Amino acid sequence: MKFHYLLVDDLLEKGEFERRVEEKVAESGDLLDDRTAAMLVVKDLGRAHIRIHDLAAAPSLACFFAKVLAVEEPREFERPDGATGLVANVTVGDETGRARLTLWDEKAAGVREIEVGDVLEILGRPKGRGKIPDVTAVAIQEASCEIACEETATAALPEQKGDLDVRLISVESPRTFTRRDGSPGEMVEAVIGNEDGVFRLVAWAPAVLLGVEPGESIVIRGAVARESDRGIEYSLGEAASVSRADREIVLPLDTVAGIEEGGSYSLAGTVLSVQPPHAFTTRSGRQSSVRNLVVADETAGIPVVIWGEKADEHLVPGDRIEVYNATARRGRYGDLELHLSWGSALVVLTDEEKEVEVEGTIIATRQGISLDTGDACYLLDEPLPVGYRVRARGTVHRGVIRPSHLEAAPPDPEGLQRRLDRFSRKP
Repeated sequence: MKFHYLLVDDLLEKGEFERRVEEKVAESGDLLDDRTAAMLVVKDLGRAHIRIHDLAAAPSLACFFAKVLAVEEPREFERPDGATGLVANVTVGDETGRARLTLWDEKAAGVREIEVGDVLEILGRPKGRGKIPDVTAVAIQEASCEIACEETATAALPEQKGDLDVRLISVESPRTFTRRDGSPGEMVEAVIGNEDGVFRLVAWAPAVLLGVEPGESIVIRGAVARESDRGIEYSLGEAASVSRADREIVLPLDTVAGIEEGGSYSLAGTVLSVQPPHAFTTRSGRQSSVRNLVVADETAGIPVVIWGEKADEHLVPGDRIEVYNATARRGRYGDLELHLSWGSALVVLTDEEKEVEVEGTIIATRQGISLDTGDACYLLDEPLPVGYRVRARGTVHRGVIRPSHLEAAPPDPEGLQRRLDRFSRKP
């Protein structure tokens, strides 16, 4: 009864709903069970079951019957706050079409109890408007009705178009996992892209990606495509192969001004400000990091929140970066932000090193021990005692100075006075 009440909980109180269900049962002479009576009450209130074909025009919550066509194994993922979540997908269908059902956490853990051929009564939130709509499951229960539809889920898979010409955007460090038979395995996650978009790639045989570097255009053969909650993703097994492409893959980029809440975006910009990484402990007890910065392109600026290992990337104001597959969402104060986490990529566009000879004072900053010259502040690649004034000769790369020669510098009273005058000067 609770299942069907969720469809009308905005129309009447639970007690009133239960009273109407009891009335339906009594009117039938106890021929109706509670489930059937609840369905009739829902229908009387204008919230009847619909077909998959009508999901695109459905309200925020819809109920429908469907046959299970395919069941995928649940998989773990990392939430933006570092907590571990669980998600699973089930392809369902009726005589009007197919839908992709997404189950989260506890519901995903119970997906192994669902079998191909089962008929389900599904209460869910439609979120897709394509040929194969996406539905987030709110509640599921077995149904005794019959569904006539072709028992194949091939239509739910994205079309495979032979070789995959892409640019390898980023590659993460290998991670170990445990196979179903209990044996250990290793996998590598990557982000790839081409003119059609940016996609997550999982190589279950990391050796497939040996010999190729981020930024290279490659041809992937034997990739298996599937749809996930973040769009299409690809996986590579031992039979897959990777080679260099004959052409340069150009990736389309978005602008900050075109970002809207809920979308995924890729853009290039300059770091205006950056805060140090903040370490925290996830709900699962694992250590993770988060970092905030502001990035701007020629159209506007936007706050960017980086989660996980990407937050530990060395960044300084003035860095030119590219972000891929970042999700736009509202921050705690209602401002639009870009979030980089699972399936995203951060690329720092490096500049050449330059030789410098500077004089300044060793100070402590939020970024670390730095050399302050009065006109610029360079982060030291190795810390030195704070408070000393030194003359340094070396190389600077992305705001970090690597001294090849250091010597103590005598105090500069005139220079100090000029700096004091500048700070004390009234606007």
